[in-house]
Amino acid sequence: MAEMFESLVIGSFEEVPDVRIVRIKPAKWVDFKPGQYFQVFIPDDGSVKPYSVSSPPSNQDYAEFCVKRVEGGHASNFMFHTKAGDKLKMQGPMGRFILQDNINNDIIFAATGTGISSIKPMIQTIFERGTGREIWLFFGVRTENDIIYKKDFEAIAAKHKNFHFIPSLSRASKTWNGERGYVQDTMKKLIKDVINKDIYLCGVAEMVEQMRKIAEELGFPKEKIHFEKYV
Repeated sequence: MAEMFESLVIGSFEEVPDVRIVRIKPAKWVDFKPGQYFQVFIPDDGSVKPYSVSSPPSNQDYAEFCVKRVEGGHASNFMFHTKAGDKLKMQGPMGRFILQDNINNDIIFAATGTGISSIKPMIQTIFERGTGREIWLFFGVRTENDIIYKKDFEAIAAKHKNFHFIPSLSRASKTWNGERGYVQDTMKKLIKDVINKDIYLCGVAEMVEQMRKIAEELGFPKEKIHFEKYV
């Protein structure tokens, strides 16, 4: 059974509108794999909410959660308003949506919204280890102001020419020079060759199901399609 432990909130700041980054320090460090999550116990009503760790395991100064405020969402609003000094009861790590140990293929990542939380530490870990494989990230959001971790991914792309960061905006402004439309359509347009490639999908259930179908139509073997659906 996953370990129970207490953590201290050491910081919270806005990333994009209605999304905050909450950083916690466990009483003792708990090892996890890129893509895994922790259960957070909400103290006033006893509910439990899973949050993927969006920082890489190599960073043991803190673990980071990406929290989107949902209107009427009790847990999300509790987490959104946590501040330094607050204590959280947690359990984990949990989850089987993890980065494979050996990176032998090119990898396509596709995410929407806070589904990027599971994907970000995978990408960071890949480049910490070092790879000559081609890595793509297709990230679907509404507007440019909604691109979570934009600076982080742009920094990786600037340092590593084999990393391709491709945000796709469904409600892009007239000045946006990047991809437009839903992320699944963007990926289908740009990815034609699936030989020696894995694909990782994370986001709302509808997007993940559509992307799984597209991946199978493109020719990805089922064992090369890794996914996590957010409810």
